[in-house]
Amino acid sequence: MIYDNCYLNQLYNDLLSNSPQTIALDIPNELGSGRITQTKIKHGVILSDWELNYRSDMNVQGCVSKEYMQIIFCLNDGISWGIMDERRSVSIQKNESCIYAGHGGTEYICYKKDSNFLFKSIKIPVSYFSRLLADYFDGQEVTAYEKKLLNGISKVPVTPVMEQILAETSRFTQYRGGLGYLYLDGKLLELLSIYLSEVLELDILMGNDISMSRTERTAIMEAKRIIDGQLAFAPSCEELSRMVHLSMTKLTRGFSSFYGMPIHQYIIEQRLAQAAQLLLEGNWNVSEVATIVGYGKASNFAAAFKKRYGVAPKNYRESRFDSTKKKPDCFWVKTGRFWVGLVYDN
Repeated sequence: MIYDNCYLNQLYNDLLSNSPQTIALDIPNELGSGRITQTKIKHGVILSDWELNYRSDMNVQGCVSKEYMQIIFCLNDGISWGIMDERRSVSIQKNESCIYAGHGGTEYICYKKDSNFLFKSIKIPVSYFSRLLADYFDGQEVTAYEKKLLNGISKVPVTPVMEQILAETSRFTQYRGGLGYLYLDGKLLELLSIYLSEVLELDILMGNDISMSRTERTAIMEAKRIIDGQLAFAPSCEELSRMVHLSMTKLTRGFSSFYGMPIHQYIIEQRLAQAAQLLLEGNWNVSEVATIVGYGKASNFAAAFKKRYGVAPKNYRESRFDSTKKKPDCFWVKTGRFWVGLVYDN
């Protein structure tokens, strides 16, 4: 299908180039269905939403600028792409993400027919990313970050907190003029803080302050991934210990050192973050959300949720969309050796 591929190649290249601050492109009916939406904010950062379903297999190719690094979040059917000049390929599945720097070569993307592709991407100028690192980290940490992120591809699971922030980025249209882009800037920094803490766990979070082997570190990271994958029925510490083949003492102490909180508290935080996202979607009532995220009693869930977000779960969605009821919220993330409180307006 030469016509189809030419159209998609042009579309792909248009999206890679500098563009107006907001554009939306619909997939022609003869090719399939879906839409690609792109928003360009300050510092040259580009946020894109991809929702695609093609009637036949599609192969799309385009050049990738060395001036950008990119984070891709896969939220439905998996996607794969290859780098022609380097003869290598990359693939991510549902609830996976990857981060990599532009290589200046040609990429080709394979879209399988009748698949529901849903992913989000963030393109960040390398110059701006390097400036952010220099502003927030010391020289040794900056070197470690750049070595890890600018020379290869790193994969990271998409956590419920990441999903929540990604969903919130689309709400910038509620704000007038430059306030919308200020809102997006805040969301981007919040997401980057969380993302960097995930992608660099092995390389930075285990500095000289934590004495353990690489095997132990890997086991603790695996314990976290197990929890993230089954929040509603998260295993007990004893079960986790057996699953990752690490003693209870090393697991609990190591987890607290890595993530700044005990395992039990981490589970609560992640469950509440997932609950907040479900409440925003508006498809479930409070009792249903409580069950979905793992609470046996809706009353216990409501109390924990109000303590965390300052509002009852039944009023949460309304409060998020009512600017007159917004209250500052604080989210704590670990960057390097420190925990930082990010305060933003909900």
